Amino acid sequence: MSDQFYRAFEEKFRGSRALVQQRLEVYLPFVKPVCASYPEALVLDLGCGRGEWLELLQTHAISAMGVDLDTGMLEACQQLNLKVQCQDALESLKQLQDGSASVISAFHLVEHLPFDRVKDLVAECHRVLKPGGLLIMETPNPENFMVATQSFYLDPTHLRPIPPDLLAFVAEYLGYESVKILRLQETAGVKIHPNLSMLDVLTGASQDYAVVAQKSGHPNLKNSLQVFFDQAFGISGHALLERHREQANDFRFKLEQSISKTEVLTPQLKAQLNRLEMQFQTSHQRVYKGVMGWLLLQLLRVAEQGLWVRLLALLRKVLRVVTSSLLKFVNARPHLKMRLIEMSQQVGLAPFLKRIWTSLQKQELENSDSKTQAPITAESMSQSAQRIAQTLQNKKKM
Repeated sequence: MSDQFYRAFEEKFRGSRALVQQRLEVYLPFVKPVCASYPEALVLDLGCGRGEWLELLQTHAISAMGVDLDTGMLEACQQLNLKVQCQDALESLKQLQDGSASVISAFHLVEHLPFDRVKDLVAECHRVLKPGGLLIMETPNPENFMVATQSFYLDPTHLRPIPPDLLAFVAEYLGYESVKILRLQETAGVKIHPNLSMLDVLTGASQDYAVVAQKSGHPNLKNSLQVFFDQAFGISGHALLERHREQANDFRFKLEQSISKTEVLTPQLKAQLNRLEMQFQTSHQRVYKGVMGWLLLQLLRVAEQGLWVRLLALLRKVLRVVTSSLLKFVNARPHLKMRLIEMSQQVGLAPFLKRIWTSLQKQELENSDSKTQAPITAESMSQSAQRIAQTLQNKKKM
């Protein structure tokens, strides 16, 4: 695809030059030792596109050349004075001598090629690389559900996604000594998230991956790069799924523990509720029996003594309560007591009120010293009933 369409497409969907270069910095620890070992060797970028990798290498004092067939992309490189050629990637490799390059890169190229051409390209790179040289191939990662089903096909020049294990196997099969899969651009924080959702599993895996393959024949370079080949990069969709399964199992285990504890506590709670219910019923029955007993006793007393006598007795009780409250109120307020005395002296009622006051205090003292009225019992009610029966019998004889 030529002209300006693909360049505009990359600008919109791949990201800015600064963002792409930031992502490409992950390869610098692999590349720098190799370039230092072969300062005069060729560093080649196949399908160089807008030249982000070439520009990044240039800032690190590494001279590189790029090839691409898209003239719009090459114009972007030429505007930055980057060394580029309009040439097919595989054809450019075939023109190079054996062992002439230290590093060959192909960022987002192999997904544009038929699989047979991918194998030919990897084989040609192996021929062209020096001992200990590196091949870097980056491509979209189909382990990410959104990449495999949607974003990969957003680019009309993509043919088919290549699983990481397949591309790594191609490099191993064609004779590379060390092969490393780098998973890149996963969702931020997904590797340490304590509670993964299914959306995290489907969309959180690394969106891109790279296969970094090293040619044999240079033990020192192999040893110097081993630490990077041993390092873990990104996270796969399978790893996310496994973590989600473990978290789900852990949640289910905790839930079952909570249910077990609840089942153990349920009988205890039921027993406590039963005891409270019995206590409530008992207290309710006591209150009911006490009220009913009092009402029955009052009816018996009315039948024995007459209604008028009982009303007078009730009135006396009310007066005692009122006077008792009045005495307490006045005695608790000395100023009010003195004021009442002065007013009674002015109107000439002091002797009369004094006698009433003394009488009320005497009654209050007697009431406070008297014992509490005996509780209503079956025996007391029986005695009352016997007295009433005797009274009614006497009246009948008369």
